[in-house]
Amino acid sequence: MGEVKKGALRKLLTGPLEGSLILGGGRTSADFKMEKIPEKAEGVMLSGLRGKKRDGFVSRRLNRPLSIRLSRYLARYPITPNQISFISFLLSVLAAVLFVAGGYVTLLLGGVLAQFASIVDGCDGEISRLKFQQSAYRGWVDSVLDRYAEAFLLFGLTWHAYTTGTQHLAIFAGFLAILGSFMGSYTADKYDALMASKIKAKIRIGRDTRTALIFLGALLNQAFWVLVVIAAIMNAETIIRILVYRPINNLKRLKDEIKRIISRSKVPEDPVHAPNALEWLLKLEPGWMKHC
Repeated sequence: MGEVKKGALRKLLTGPLEGSLILGGGRTSADFKMEKIPEKAEGVMLSGLRGKKRDGFVSRRLNRPLSIRLSRYLARYPITPNQISFISFLLSVLAAVLFVAGGYVTLLLGGVLAQFASIVDGCDGEISRLKFQQSAYRGWVDSVLDRYAEAFLLFGLTWHAYTTGTQHLAIFAGFLAILGSFMGSYTADKYDALMASKIKAKIRIGRDTRTALIFLGALLNQAFWVLVVIAAIMNAETIIRILVYRPINNLKRLKDEIKRIISRSKVPEDPVHAPNALEWLLKLEPGWMKHC
């Protein structure tokens, strides 16, 4: 169950039922407890989804609390995680159609629908945990649909900006926004995995943040400028990741090389101390990394 506290769930499911009280209708307090177990177990499982490491600021503060409430309702019905992913994708496509339609009202409705689709997008993973339907394939399909959904949204916003007077600038800004969002998603997995132990707290610029910016742009009737902001932020983030990743990747490579060399030593103690060798070298000469 991943981040879910298994101990709490196990205690809930196997807790003692001794000392049961006799209730009305021949029912006991043990019967009442057994009836409450599914509801409580569901709450324990969902509580483990709060504060996921990969959640951005918008997901933690807005999307996740709302999607968990929605998932508790959807879990009662025979709906699959993949179906929820596809529904979220269709909502994003509909939002893009509203952007293309032109006019402030349809732009605003499209922004609201895009934000709602982002909330629904969190339900597929939650439902997969509640129904024990997690799989690597399901997660991959969800990621693919997310990329398509975001491309539709940004294209729709670009079309709206193009028809409101900015024209060629809108096409350029839209292209950079789509490119930046794709590169941000492409570089995220490896960068996040590498930096997980290096950065304790940071604002993750993910799809939730980009969708929130789209919603704000629609609300303020500033389609062109939100494209400019997304393009600037995401391409800058990609460049920063490249610059930060290189020395840390070199550091990891050198650590592995030192471990490999020292592991061949005939002195029994050397392999044990191999992980600390590079750290001591860094303390002796902190500036050597700039030459890597």
